[in-house]
Amino acid sequence: MRICEIISDIKYKRTLITIAEKQGVVDYWWSSELEDGRQVFTMVVTNDSRQSVLDSLQILFEEDSRAKILVLPVDASIPRLSENTQDLKQVDQKTTREELYENVVKGVDLNLNFILMVIFSTIVVTIGLSEDNIAVVVGAMVIAPLLGPNIALSFAASIGNRNLILKSLNSIIIGILISISFGYIISSISDLNYQSDEIISRTNIGVGDIVLALASGAAAALSMTTGISAALVGVMVSVALLPPAASFSILIANGESTLAMGALMLLIINTVCVQLAGNIVFISQGIKARTAKERNMAKGSLKYFIMFWVISISILSLILCLSLIHISEPTRQAEISYAVFCL
Repeated sequence: MRICEIISDIKYKRTLITIAEKQGVVDYWWSSELEDGRQVFTMVVTNDSRQSVLDSLQILFEEDSRAKILVLPVDASIPRLSENTQDLKQVDQKTTREELYENVVKGVDLNLNFILMVIFSTIVVTIGLSEDNIAVVVGAMVIAPLLGPNIALSFAASIGNRNLILKSLNSIIIGILISISFGYIISSISDLNYQSDEIISRTNIGVGDIVLALASGAAAALSMTTGISAALVGVMVSVALLPPAASFSILIANGESTLAMGALMLLIINTVCVQLAGNIVFISQGIKARTAKERNMAKGSLKYFIMFWVISISILSLILCLSLIHISEPTRQAEISYAVFCL
C-alpha cells in the first residue's frame, strides 16, 4: 500500500476524483486551494492498482509541468486500512515502474563509494580464491558492488531508457576493469597460489556455472519487482561475476594466459546470462515502457543489447580457440573443439 500525493491546479479535482473511484483506491481526500491556485490531492493506493493509477496520472499531467506526483510508503495505519482481500489473492505484490527506476538509478552512480567497494571486495576475493577458502570468497560478495549496475542495465533495456543503459554499462565495465587491475597488482606483488582448486575451477565453463548466472539474474530482478531485500541476491550475482574476474587477473599476472582466457570467457558468459535472465523476469512481470513510442524504442534497445553480447561472445570464442590451437594433447583438443562448437 502507498500514499500517492498529487500537487496540481484545482481544475483537476473532478478528474482526480474520477480516477480514484474508477481505480478503486482505498481512500482519497484533498486540501483547500493553496495560494498559487494548486491543491494537494491524496490517494491511498493498493499494491495491485498502483501502476495503473500512476499511468493515469502521468497521462493527465503530460502537458502540465506544474503538477507533481509523490509516492510515499505506508508503514502502518490506525485504524487499520482494509483492502479488497479477494483482489489481493489474485494479484502478486509488485513495484511500479517509477519506483523501480528510483531504486535502480541509485546503484549506477560511479562514485568513490562504488570504487572502494569494488577494490575491497576484489582484495578479499583474491585472497580467498588463492587459499581455497570459499567462506572468505562468499564473505567478500556480501558487499555486492556489481549488483546495482547489472540490475539497472536489465531494467533500462526492458523500458528502453538508453541513457540509463549507457550509464549502467559504464559502471559495469569500469567496475570489472578496476577489479581485474587490483587483482593483477595483488598477484604481482605477492606470492599467491594461482593453482588453487577455486581458481582452476573457474577456467572451465560448465552447465552449473550457466545455471548459477541465470538464477542469479532472475532472482535479482524478481527481488526488485516484489520489494524483497536484495542483500542475499547480491551475493549470488557477485559470486557469478567477481570470482571469474579475480581468477583472470591472478592467472594473467602469473603468465597462465591460456587458463586466464577460460576465466575471462566464464566472466563474459555469466554477465550475459545475468542480463538475459533479468530481462526475462522484468518483461514477465509486466515492466515495460508507458507509451507506445517508448515501447518501440525499448524493442530496438533490446535488439541491440542482445546483438552486443552475442558479438562479444563470438569474438571471445574465436580468441579462445586461436589461443588454444597449439595444445597437442588429442583429448584436450577434442574437449576444446566441442566447447567452441557448443558456444
